[in-house]
Amino acid sequence: MTPSSSSNAGRFHDVVIIGDGPAGSALAQACVVRGLDVVLIGGDADWSATYGAWLDEVDRLSILTDLDVTAGTPLDVWAWTDRRHELHRPYTLLDNAALRSALRRDVPTMAAKVLSVASGSDRHRVILDTDEELTARLVIDATGWPAAFANRTHGDGLPFWQTAFGVVLANPPVGDLGQPTLMDFREPPRTPAAQRRGRTPATFAYSLPVADGWLVEETVLAARPAVEPVALLPLLAARLHLEPDDMLDRAVRTEYVRIPMGASHPQRDQAVVAFGAAAGYVNPTSGYSVVHSMQMAPTVAVAIAESLSARPGTHVADSALVWNVVWPIAHRRTRLLHDYGLDMLGQLDGAAVREFFATFFDLPLQTWSTYMRADSSPTDVGRVMAQLFRAAPWSTRRRLLRGHPADFLRLARPS
Repeated sequence: MTPSSSSNAGRFHDVVIIGDGPAGSALAQACVVRGLDVVLIGGDADWSATYGAWLDEVDRLSILTDLDVTAGTPLDVWAWTDRRHELHRPYTLLDNAALRSALRRDVPTMAAKVLSVASGSDRHRVILDTDEELTARLVIDATGWPAAFANRTHGDGLPFWQTAFGVVLANPPVGDLGQPTLMDFREPPRTPAAQRRGRTPATFAYSLPVADGWLVEETVLAARPAVEPVALLPLLAARLHLEPDDMLDRAVRTEYVRIPMGASHPQRDQAVVAFGAAAGYVNPTSGYSVVHSMQMAPTVAVAIAESLSARPGTHVADSALVWNVVWPIAHRRTRLLHDYGLDMLGQLDGAAVREFFATFFDLPLQTWSTYMRADSSPTDVGRVMAQLFRAAPWSTRRRLLRGHPADFLRLARPS
C-alpha cells in the first residue's frame, strides 16, 4: 500500500475513489493494474465485518490470482429447515488483513474525509476535511449504501433489511450449532412470546468458527422496516439454551449487522459513478456484495480506461460508459428477478419460509447456486424460478402466487 501523501493534492488524477473498504480497494487495485493514475480516499479503518463467501466464487476471482485470502480451511456447511440439508458446497470466511493487503498493494491512498464533490465540464473537484482539494477526470463513490455522493433513483427506494445480532463464544455451542451452519430456520425450544405471536419476521441462526472463537448469529432474513439487531438478543439466547445475561457474560464480543437488501440503484445520468454496495451490489438472495465487487472490479477498470480514452486530454471521463459496465443490462434483468423473489419471501411467515428453503435446497447444487449468483443470466435465473415453483408443494405455490401471480409467471418464464 502506498501511504497517504500530500503529493496527491494539486495533481490531476485519472480517478479518485471515495471509500476504502473492500469494494473501493478492489477497484483501485484494478485501476493500478490498468496503469491509471488513481487515488483511494477513506478513513483507513480496519475491516471489522465478517465476510463469508462460497469458495468456488473466491477461486474464480482474477483480482486474487495466486493469492490466498481465506481464513482457515474451507467449511462443509449445513442448512436446517424441517430437516438437515448437506449443501456440498465449501464455504469460507475471508481473512480481512490478508484481503486488505492484497487489494491495497501499490495503491496510492489518502487518509481523509471527503466533504463534497463539485463536478464541472472539465474536471471534478474533491474537497477534503484536511483543507486539501483533489482534481480528477472521474470520481467513484464506493462509500457503501446508500452512497454518499452518487444520487439514488427516485421511487420508494426503501430496501428490505437483513439484520442480525451475534455473539462470539470461546467454544462451539452445544448441539447442532456446534457444527458449521449456514442457515437454521428451526424455532428454538424456548421461543420468546413475541416470536410466537408472529411479531418478528422469519429468522435463522448462522454459526461458524472464527479467529477468536465461534460466531453464532440470529438473523432476520428480510424485513421492512428493519428489525433492530438488539431485538434478536432474546431469540438467540433461547436458541443457545441460555438466559440473555448469561449469554452476554460468556461472549468474547458481540456483532450487530444491518444489510440493505434490494436497495435501489443510483441514477445513471450523473457524473459520479457508484460502485460496490453504493451501486446496489448487495445480492438480494444472500446479503453479500464483497465477492461480486471484486469480480466486477477488473471489468469496470477496463471501462474506466476506455472512458478516459474516449475523451483525451484533461476532459472529464464519459461516466455513462462506466455506468453501463457497473450494471450491464443482463445483470439488471437478473436483479429484477432476485428483487421479486425477495419481495415474495418478505411476505412469508416462519413456517412458509422453512417450507420454501426445504424445496430450494432439495434442488440440485448447480441449480440453486446458479440462482444465487448476481451474474447469472436472467434466462438461467428464470429457469430456476420455474423449476422451484414446479417442485414446491401446493401450499408454497399458493403463497408465491398470492401477491402478483401474473408478474411471477412472466418473470419466471425463461426468455
